[in-house]
Amino acid sequence: MLGVDKMESKLIEVSDLKVSFYYEKGSIQVVRGFDIELNKGEIVGILGESGSGKTVSSSSIIRLIDEVVGRIDSGEVIFEGKDLLKASEEELKKIRGNKISYIFQNSSAALNPYKTIGKQLGEVLKTHSLTNTKEYVLDKLGEVGIDEAERIYNSYPFQLSGGQNQRIMIAQCILCNPELLIADEPTSSIDASLQKTVLDLLRDISKKNDMSVIIITHDFGVAKYLCDRLMIMYGGLVVEEGTIEQIFNAPFHPYTKELIKCSNSLAQDEDIMYFIEGTPPTAHQFKDECPFYSRCKLREPACTSGIPEFRRINDRKVRCILFENEVSKA
Repeated sequence: MLGVDKMESKLIEVSDLKVSFYYEKGSIQVVRGFDIELNKGEIVGILGESGSGKTVSSSSIIRLIDEVVGRIDSGEVIFEGKDLLKASEEELKKIRGNKISYIFQNSSAALNPYKTIGKQLGEVLKTHSLTNTKEYVLDKLGEVGIDEAERIYNSYPFQLSGGQNQRIMIAQCILCNPELLIADEPTSSIDASLQKTVLDLLRDISKKNDMSVIIITHDFGVAKYLCDRLMIMYGGLVVEEGTIEQIFNAPFHPYTKELIKCSNSLAQDEDIMYFIEGTPPTAHQFKDECPFYSRCKLREPACTSGIPEFRRINDRKVRCILFENEVSKA
């Protein structure tokens, strides 16, 4: 969608989000620039190696960063005309779990082991002053593919499998029919045979409710199967953004190209697996230069002259000096 239609469909816009964590000598910035525009009903993946800033960026959208361990330095998160970074805690309570829900990576740990599933789901509805009936909760459990919903309703999380708890977390997150669902590695803690089922479930719920989804993953297979658009993060920065077809068929950034080579090597079960030489930088190693410089096969001296601008090239974006002379046609 372009022009007016695109503006009307925009759900949330995050601009120049920067986040720091405290340590014994002060603080250090772990997210150095995160931007995302998400349209209604769109599924966007955020992909990168561990430590790239995926989870911190996404959880900061609804200010889930513990103020004891970190802070949001700057940025804007515009949702329904309001900057969530300036909203009061009372305002945020009305949004979290209601209009924007978050599926945590470890579903079993996220659920309260001392309360039955029915009681926990009922408390979500009560918190947001919504009608809380057993029939409604059972219906939502059925919607996420839970068999024997009555038994599950009266069970505790530790009595259930990882796959069941994952579906319960999804049910909990859609109880209030949110406009945005943020899913942090939703298939990482479940058996491989159930992963496709969970991804299909997320896609079906998105289509049925016109719900937008942000999915955090390190798995290109998950992104390719589920997402409309993909953002690649490295070193606390978004380094490339485009549609799934653009990213897979014609990646711009050298890091994206290397990730795809690794993914293809794994998928083809090669005897000698392809890998990216070196290791990702920790936040203490971040410099005022391209974060991928030390591992990049195309690096040039100019790459160390500063962090490259996140440039729009036609209908996609990239952060690399190889494209600094490209003219945007957007």
